[in-house]
Amino acid sequence: MESHAMTSSSLDRFPDELIRHILLYVSPEDNVLSVQPVSRRFYHIANEPLLWRYLCRNSFTFWKPEHYFFAKLSDPRPTTIEWKKLWLRRKGQNHLIKRLLDEILTTRYHQLKNIQRICRFGYDAKDFLLEQCHVDESHDDVLARRYYANSALDSIHRGMAVEVWSKCYETGTDPYSGLDRALGAFDLFVLHDQPQDLEYILSTLDTLAHRFLLEHPEHEIMSTRQKALALNRWLRAQNLMGMENEIVNYHNLRNCLLGHALSDDEHPSLPIISSAIFASVAERLGMSSACCAFPSHVHASVKAPPGMTLDGDVEEDPKAEPETMYLNPYKWDGEVTLDELRRALVELGWTQGSEVFLRASPVPIIILRTAANIKAATSRIQNLADRSGEPIEVEAKRLRAGHPDINVEAAKYASMWAELMVKPVSSVHWDHSLEAFLHSFAMSWGEDAWIVRKYLLPLYEQFVASQPHVRNRAGWENVREILNMLDNLDRREAVVTRRWTQEMQERVRYRIGQVFRHKRYGWIGIINGWAAGSAGLPVPHYLDGYEDEVQSPTTSPRSSGDRLHSEGLGLRPQLARVFYTCMSSKRPRIDRLRVAQNSIEIITDPDLIPESLKFLAGKYFKRFDRETCTFISNIKESYPDD
Repeated sequence: MESHAMTSSSLDRFPDELIRHILLYVSPEDNVLSVQPVSRRFYHIANEPLLWRYLCRNSFTFWKPEHYFFAKLSDPRPTTIEWKKLWLRRKGQNHLIKRLLDEILTTRYHQLKNIQRICRFGYDAKDFLLEQCHVDESHDDVLARRYYANSALDSIHRGMAVEVWSKCYETGTDPYSGLDRALGAFDLFVLHDQPQDLEYILSTLDTLAHRFLLEHPEHEIMSTRQKALALNRWLRAQNLMGMENEIVNYHNLRNCLLGHALSDDEHPSLPIISSAIFASVAERLGMSSACCAFPSHVHASVKAPPGMTLDGDVEEDPKAEPETMYLNPYKWDGEVTLDELRRALVELGWTQGSEVFLRASPVPIIILRTAANIKAATSRIQNLADRSGEPIEVEAKRLRAGHPDINVEAAKYASMWAELMVKPVSSVHWDHSLEAFLHSFAMSWGEDAWIVRKYLLPLYEQFVASQPHVRNRAGWENVREILNMLDNLDRREAVVTRRWTQEMQERVRYRIGQVFRHKRYGWIGIINGWAAGSAGLPVPHYLDGYEDEVQSPTTSPRSSGDRLHSEGLGLRPQLARVFYTCMSSKRPRIDRLRVAQNSIEIITDPDLIPESLKFLAGKYFKRFDRETCTFISNIKESYPDD
């Protein structure tokens, strides 16, 4: 008691200003637990709003938009905001997110539900998840922790992207505004732990506009035409348009992404992205600019201000359509004339209705065009599969972060989302891509169920209600049914599979976590399930040799489909035949591919395992043991003997 009194007494001699400065270096937790109880004076100083404003700003980098955090930072009356309450709320959220992640790592029961609960915190969860994405190798569950933190973070990013696209047809929305956000949303599907999110893209475009003004002090006396041409020349001089060696590089995946074009050292971009960069910066400079979805090559357009010409003169006919100029930022510094564009349309075979290509295109049209470009890029990559490892194949799918094969799947998934969100639901063709989307979503992106439920399900129900002829929609064409299937799988208790007998142990030669090469096809796999006798394989799973056929969650591996597969190979169906499920380097997002025991050749060289497969292994395994070349199981609740 006397020692505490002496300490308190000596501290009381410190002036308030010095104590305030010291508290800037005290953790918020120590502030609450150790500083505030010292005395009434210390309690008041340690609770001052400006201190907690500082602690909020330095404790957390990312904030949900609903907080209006950055607007609050510039509020002229910062002492009226409950900064400590805001900090405590974020801290409490992090505790809950940690508990949910720990549950995810402990059991597969309600795993998807817990991931989705984390995702609903949005950017408030990002700081904690980023820490978990980079946990040290010394963690016992390093692979699992990194995998599920990345999965939740990626899903949050995808939710933000879909939200952007969902607003395209909101009442009162300008169909020509928000081009930068709409195209930047594609980057979010492959953002991972990188900083180039939507705010980065918007701030980079803001910076480009500011730099242009600084370097062109005469901009105020320029006509619209002069300013547009000057901007185009300047952006091209910054190497922000086009690409090097377009014959080889034109269809590379990164060329389709606005954020990559802005952040990549070489700034490669397709014509649509070059035009979007020009239009976005031009809009920030006060010009009326948009993309024109010209066939085969998107251009940029700039309209004269109301009542004026492009050259700064007063428009003689006030009722006339605004004068429009065209540019090809991808290739040319100068202006493209209307006659040149019309001649090009004739050469392309457009003799009627061609005027639509000379008008500014609404943002949804540019989104769909970008989605088509991404699909073309991913199809080309698939066609290059037989040239795996060659420079042309590596460059085709190289992005700034993430594993290339997973990025390709994510980009294709983004294009599917964009089509469903942007195409009018009133169209009879709205659901043409629905079956492929639901199949991809259910098999590879189940953590996005919260996004599907929030954004796609209402559109699906609108579509069904709008159809003149009611028909039964089941399976892969019914959104609600697929969501219910995933929910049911998530609620299932673990099915325990044991090696009860000596015979069982001898017949089932391999164990969970062993790495193998497929004897016939050569791909690398990691065993994550097995079945023999009365035991059943985990469901759903893909059938070996029939990757497009999925095993239903309601059937066993000894269904008629399985027997037909055996008979097709000339084999007599055997109920006791041994099968395994595995993660495969051939299809990285398909995590339960069925493989027969006699197709497995165990490998012991860790360097043969692709990095993408090591990352995805975290879905089922805690860590990797290089000495034994095996993954340590995190599914003991299903396979306790492995």
